[in-house]
Amino acid sequence: MTITDNISDIANEIESLSADLRRVNALIDVLGKPAMTKANELDKALQSAKDRFATALADQADKEREERLSRYSDITVTSTFEAGDNLISTSFKIRYTAKTWDMILKDSVPKQHECSGFAALPDDVYDYLVSVKPQAIPSVIMDLAPGNPREAMSIYLQSKARGFFKSNWGALAA
Repeated sequence: MTITDNISDIANEIESLSADLRRVNALIDVLGKPAMTKANELDKALQSAKDRFATALADQADKEREERLSRYSDITVTSTFEAGDNLISTSFKIRYTAKTWDMILKDSVPKQHECSGFAALPDDVYDYLVSVKPQAIPSVIMDLAPGNPREAMSIYLQSKARGFFKSNWGALAA
């Protein structure tokens, strides 16, 4: 795929090829082998266009995600874990910097934000945390799924909502 490939251009190409393929398929009984050959060519071209379309959509989604996440930086997570506390009763304070519109400056400037608990995080900040800065996730949460920050956070949030953590009894007995 080249940079000049435009999603709407590819969509138009798919529509055109689909229409041509329907017309050629209707003529196969009349024209025979030449129509079959043309139908096969159109089918290959159509499949190629669909593949380029899927790639272009994925590239566009990746670019939009990168742009959204580029607004964030400097994320830190602090906990109030005290002796005798467990992970359910532990609270977390998340601080992050986000570019925010300043009406006086008429520009987006970095501004410190803070929230209590992971459930209060905006979706893009959560995505930034687990994909760009997973080292900011507390180790007590990362221990739930070592090496997989998205899974560790998922387990933590589900368990927090349930009110308990499932134990891995097999691992404890070993």
